[in-house]
Amino acid sequence: MSKIKKLLSVLLSAIMACTLMAGLAGCGKRGIVIYVDAGGANGNFNTTASLKQSPENPYPYNTLEVLAKEYMAQHPDVKIVINKTSLNGDREKILSRFTQRTAPHLLFQVSPSWDQDAMNGWVVDLTDELEKPNPYIAEGQPGSEKWKDIYIEKELLATQAGNGRYYFVCLEKIPIGIIYNKDIFDSVGVSVPTTYGEMMEVQKKIYDAGIRPYLPIYDWYDIFLEVSLFSPMFDVLDTIDKDGFISAEELCRAYVKGDWGISNRPTTEAELRYREYFRLIKEKAKYYGGAYESFDPLTEFLRGKVAMIEATGGYMIQVNGDQSKTFDVDVFGFPTVTEEDSVYGGNSVYRGTAGLCTGWCVTNRAVKDGQATVDASIDFLKFLTAPQNNDRMINDLGFGLPISTESENINPLFQPLVDMYNQDLQDDNRFDWNTFCSWNDFGKEYYDKFLKTVWAYQNNEIDTSDALKEMAEATEKAIKAYMELNGWTADTWD
Repeated sequence: MSKIKKLLSVLLSAIMACTLMAGLAGCGKRGIVIYVDAGGANGNFNTTASLKQSPENPYPYNTLEVLAKEYMAQHPDVKIVINKTSLNGDREKILSRFTQRTAPHLLFQVSPSWDQDAMNGWVVDLTDELEKPNPYIAEGQPGSEKWKDIYIEKELLATQAGNGRYYFVCLEKIPIGIIYNKDIFDSVGVSVPTTYGEMMEVQKKIYDAGIRPYLPIYDWYDIFLEVSLFSPMFDVLDTIDKDGFISAEELCRAYVKGDWGISNRPTTEAELRYREYFRLIKEKAKYYGGAYESFDPLTEFLRGKVAMIEATGGYMIQVNGDQSKTFDVDVFGFPTVTEEDSVYGGNSVYRGTAGLCTGWCVTNRAVKDGQATVDASIDFLKFLTAPQNNDRMINDLGFGLPISTESENINPLFQPLVDMYNQDLQDDNRFDWNTFCSWNDFGKEYYDKFLKTVWAYQNNEIDTSDALKEMAEATEKAIKAYMELNGWTADTWD
């Protein structure tokens, strides 16, 4: 009997050993695990709790998870886990994860300084990868030889870090424009403005009718205005790469050589244009009303208390689908600055979309887990940017625009914006949104300084001279710091 027990014990041990080895072998099939933060600029790509549409769940979605399963079917050694919630670009939480090397392997964030993130070892440099083929794009199609070719060149250049490297890739474009209350427009008797001057006239008429005419959700129109006024100087500013995009290094060079600058006593062409830029920024806020920053523009608009608000895709969809509003809405592109509007007017910006958004980076957690994990993370990004997959990922959610300009099935609300954008692309006097944005070039401190200065200026807390003086001092400090950070000196440039 004891021999039988001993035999059974041996057999049981053997079975357990085989089971354990089989389990380990099974684990080996999914040896690479990639956690994905599915955040986005227009809306998150997390799978919703239910796929049934309801007032509590107006936008059911699981396409990213479906695409992940399709990817895993092609790559048995990789497991993709879409996190249930996103960090939503929360910088404080992200920094904590970076320092502990516990951030998701693929992360959505809007970094104030990508090159500094890279110097800290938090994100992976993707520049060389963008020069390689995307294996998920059909031969002969843009991106099949060089991944970067799926993007419009100027839009891609706008995603460079200050040092000219790429530390994230974008998964969609951002629809942008002004959404307006058609009932208010009809009752006041105004039409959609196409120029800056018309915009101010429309604002005045609505204001005189006792209605707040316009509020910004963000300072998007300020970017539009800066490009409009400075684009005639691009031949002077675009000197290092000459690619139609003014980089942080080129702006530093222009500052050192006196071709760009800010002064409260302007004398150079660049200084005069910057003063005019601030004049337009102040003028467009003429009818905002006191303490406008304390109002939530979206809430006020839905209540019918504001005639127009600046909006991106997510806001447009939210407004269009809101059941509580009692009025019709539509969208139009940001008004052009003409020669009648400004002594420096005449050039403008592509309307309809501000370009690429929803940048995902490969984090130091992937690096910690090994080169195979880094490679798989990059490969999954290539999979998601391939048009046949990207169209599904973006259009099924419906808050943004796919990367490809030839995409079908986009949200109908955005079609007029897309048509406007495609038309503007043919105009040599229009430029990409991010061709030039000086206040976004020198890190978070400078960025914050610009916004705080503009808000104080618009609220009449400081005058033009003081506003320009504050920006001049901040600019001198920021450029000095950036030149030291990147090792740029005056003799670096010819």
